[in-house]
This record gives sequence, C-alpha cells and structure tokens, in this order.
Amino acid sequence: MSQIFFVSKKDALYSVVIWGTIVLILSVVIRSIIIFSASNFIEGLVGFIIVVLLIWVWFSTGYQIANDIVKVKAGPFKKTINIQEINKISQRKSVWTAAALATDRLVIQYGKYNLDILVSPRNECDFIKLLLSKKTQIQIEKELSQKYKI
Repeated sequence: MSQIFFVSKKDALYSVVIWGTIVLILSVVIRSIIIFSASNFIEGLVGFIIVVLLIWVWFSTGYQIANDIVKVKAGPFKKTINIQEINKISQRKSVWTAAALATDRLVIQYGKYNLDILVSPRNECDFIKLLLSKKTQIQIEKELSQKYKI
C-alpha cells in the first residue's frame, strides 16, 4: 500500500492572517499570565487552545492519497473521499475557509450530488496526474489540462 502526502501551498495572505492571529493571541495569553485572575486565566486558556489549533492547521494541512482514497487533513479536521467518486477537478480562487492555505485552489467535485471540496496541493500537477492514474474518467477543467498538458 503506497501512500503519497501532498503538502498544502501556503500563500502570503494566509501566512499573515494565521501567524498574525497567533502573535496577537499569544500577547493576550502572556498578559493573562502576568496579570493573573480567574477571568484572565480563562482568556489565556482559550487563547492557548486557539493558538495550538492554528499551529496544528498550519503544519498539518495536506492531502494523502493511498490506494483509492484521498484523505484531506487540516489540523483536527479530516475528510475522506473515494477516488472512484471524483467527477471533476477545476480551479478557483477563494479566501473562504477550506482545507487549503492558499487562495489558488483546486475544486474536487465528487459523489452523486457533485459535492465540492477545495484543496491546494503545492504540486498540483502531480496531484492531478496521480488521481487520473487511479480514475481516468475524471473530468479536468480545460484551463487546468492546458496548464499542465494533461
């Protein structure tokens, strides 16, 4: 059973938002430690949990392909997709929340009702080619197929 893990791309916008939030929350946590009180303790604890979650998402967001399964991971959040259920792959720019750390994303449509999941593998070409090697009937958006000569 071979497994390949594709790390998420990370663009400047997400770097600033995530690391800026971490720095801001850590300043609150440090203040809570210095000026100790019950309410500051709760603030500090919540802040610490948020920082841990953000760091977890930053370092673990990626996409594992093993056999006929794609496992999408972003910190504690996980989604499994059967490759045989993938219908189409296209591109989209979006800042909305997804298991992606870049605004330039791939949209994977899957299942009977064409559900979408947005991903941003650093190596999009190899990611798409690996999926196509497992299911050749996946429809690839024209711009993507031209971009990667698929």
